[in-house]
Amino acid sequence: MMDNLPVDALNILAHLSSKGKGRAWVYANCKKGSVLPDELLERRDEIIQILESDQSRFDGIITFYDSSFPKIRAQVSAGDYPLCFFYRGDISLLNTKKIAVIGTRNSTPDIKVREEAVVDALVEKGMTIVSGLANGCDSIAHSRCVERGGKTVAILPSPVWRVIPDSKIALAEEIVESGGLLLSEYYTVAGKTELTPRYVRRDHLQAMLSDGVVLVASNEDGGSRFAVNYALTNDIDCAALYDSATDADNPLFALNRQVVKSRGEAGVIDAKDAKNSVGRFIDRCFNPKNLFDF
Repeated sequence: MMDNLPVDALNILAHLSSKGKGRAWVYANCKKGSVLPDELLERRDEIIQILESDQSRFDGIITFYDSSFPKIRAQVSAGDYPLCFFYRGDISLLNTKKIAVIGTRNSTPDIKVREEAVVDALVEKGMTIVSGLANGCDSIAHSRCVERGGKTVAILPSPVWRVIPDSKIALAEEIVESGGLLLSEYYTVAGKTELTPRYVRRDHLQAMLSDGVVLVASNEDGGSRFAVNYALTNDIDCAALYDSATDADNPLFALNRQVVKSRGEAGVIDAKDAKNSVGRFIDRCFNPKNLFDF
């Protein structure tokens, strides 16, 4: 068996693959060093075969037993709590100061310029940028962070050795080569019915694993709403790029307007004054007593 396949991680994966045992059950019942029931040994062997196949390529698996597992500041239920991650790259980034930068797949040149100004300010402040490696704003966040010498974490809805979409494989390699991190809960490729829930889970994890969330731009039905709503309901500070002079009637800023309505002035990131605006947001993210002090 490969050295990067810890038995505890394999046991967790075997339990999760069995009917009726979700995250909450595993979190409550699976202790470090526990023995796997005989009826799941065959399933564990199947998982090992997948992970030792020529197609798989990852640096390791980290579980919630490990001291280096990310500290989660969100109010996470047992059924939501992540139990293990596959990774490629620098796993220590999970315990740095992290800001998720998310948004629409349909970015425009103006949105790109504004987003890059915010990413520049975040990198200058030493923040690790978290995003989802999707087209549009996610990819802009990762790429700009790498260009500016920052560190970035890409959370995937697919195995770290099977990046989707295919058009982002090169960017994923660039992230790892620059000292960043690819992270996933999955070791199988999703079928059609499974993929949508994985995208939602990916979006939840972007917020859950971060100290704050910056929404670049999104219409009200965009996938970014899953990360934004998770942040707003789980004590994670959230702010959005917004300029009332240009964005008040733009459908690509509909979700941004909801954030601003919920958070007031504390929910506004002004890209024209990115350094100061981002600085104030970071201060709130790491000063919990002022988290909802608008």
